[in-house]
Amino acid sequence: MPTAVKTRRSSFRNLLLKKREELLASSRRQPEALATSLRTPDEVEFAIKTAQQDVTAATAELHSRMLREVESALKRVAGGTYGVCEGCGEEISPHRLKAIPWARYCLTCQELRSKN
Repeated sequence: MPTAVKTRRSSFRNLLLKKREELLASSRRQPEALATSLRTPDEVEFAIKTAQQDVTAATAELHSRMLREVESALKRVAGGTYGVCEGCGEEISPHRLKAIPWARYCLTCQELRSKN
């Protein structure tokens, strides 16, 4: 494997590790926010707290999904298949990987998946 490809994969691996740490840190804070008591005599305050918990729960689910994607990408890095589209087998653009380091599909295949 050319040195440039190894260097590029290493830099993406570092991005993925950093993102994993951010997501793990965020997930450690989520239970506190979800455990907040909703008991209050004020209906408006109750509605606000309920909405905040709904947003927190949705955010926790999104972070959980992203964490699974990051973990999967790290496995692909270790296995040597990182940066290869799971749809067509072509190389995923480095620009796309820089924007979304856990991307599994090239832009063309992702657009096709999104339409279906």
